[in-house]
Amino acid sequence: MKLSLVAATVGGTGIWLLALLGACASDVAPTAESDTSPDAQIPPAPEPDATPDVEAGPCADCEYFLDTCSPDVLCLNGPFKPSHSPDDVDTFDLRTQISVIVGRGISDVWAAGTLGALAHFDGTSWKRSGPDTTESLRGLRLFDSGELVFGSKIHRVYLRGIAPPDGGANTSDGGWTSAQTLPTPPDYQYASEFAFSSAWTAPGAQWTWCGLSNEFYFNGFNANGLWRMRRLSDASFEIQPGTVCQNPCDTDGIASIHGSSADVLWAVGSKGRAFRILGADGDSPSASAFNSLTWNQLNAVWAASASEAWAVGVTGTIRHYVEDSATAEIVTGIAANVNLRAVWGSSSSDIWAAGDAGVVLHYDGKSWTRVKIAGLGARRPDLKAVWMPAPGHVWIGGQGVILSLGGQP
Repeated sequence: MKLSLVAATVGGTGIWLLALLGACASDVAPTAESDTSPDAQIPPAPEPDATPDVEAGPCADCEYFLDTCSPDVLCLNGPFKPSHSPDDVDTFDLRTQISVIVGRGISDVWAAGTLGALAHFDGTSWKRSGPDTTESLRGLRLFDSGELVFGSKIHRVYLRGIAPPDGGANTSDGGWTSAQTLPTPPDYQYASEFAFSSAWTAPGAQWTWCGLSNEFYFNGFNANGLWRMRRLSDASFEIQPGTVCQNPCDTDGIASIHGSSADVLWAVGSKGRAFRILGADGDSPSASAFNSLTWNQLNAVWAASASEAWAVGVTGTIRHYVEDSATAEIVTGIAANVNLRAVWGSSSSDIWAAGDAGVVLHYDGKSWTRVKIAGLGARRPDLKAVWMPAPGHVWIGGQGVILSLGGQP
């Protein structure tokens, strides 16, 4: 069975001591950022796309925001409309936040986000296709002939083309069943209030790995933020704790999970936490903590291979991990000091990172450079999702926007 999935938008003693080694070498205060709750509020509507008013003062970043699209520039390509009305069922307004993009290929792409936003790209155009809900959607699992989308909790899912566990449920116009509440193990009581942050299913894997982002303390210990879920032969779903660390660490506050294979995954999160998970699709997975040399929150991770991964986080933090090193490589010389929220690549020499204020960075194997965007006018949207189906094809999503190179898929 071929599967493909990407994360959406965030654990102890061992990792605390490891991170302290890096923290002591710098006088810079740690930066922590709690994962925002898209369900909590809707930001004010941005101004329609327009050229900035020249009387409003100088534009410090105009060189990166162009009026005209070209093949090497990121351009608008998504179901958004500045003049969107509530009766418009084909588009989203600019306040909608895209949190995750994933697909099976160039002509089969899904994007999900706040207030139940869900859309599909068929190679030609985007079409809204969502469940009847205002719950924020934060992760996707794509089966060969069906889809599962996660809501705000790991046990709340919506299904399309997949028989629901209870044998029946209300169906939306887009073919999605209403939220299914999956059974959970006793261990889950300590994590039941955690916000769902990300999901990843490697191609061919039976397990979907999920990250839970909030940090709560129960009886003096942190609850687990690494969980996994699979569909059983009887159409039911099983949820279980993801892993036990092999060195002292806490796995709470997980923001992102990714792996290049079913058995080796990487996970990152709050306070610079970083883990490598082995045996991820087996019966007894294990995790080892890596020293990220930062207290800063790491928001996203992308694994180039089983032995190499890249992570991005707040205030322009970028870390490079390799299997034979106990600590991460600190990436310097980043042109933008903003919160980076997503990262993806097609190879170790073709990596894309995106973040706040419309910042997009590209790594060519030698250095990181900032990428230009066309068509935004005065808008500088926060960007939270990156996905690549192939070299030269990149999708980036955020508040009121989906971008692609040259506006092409």
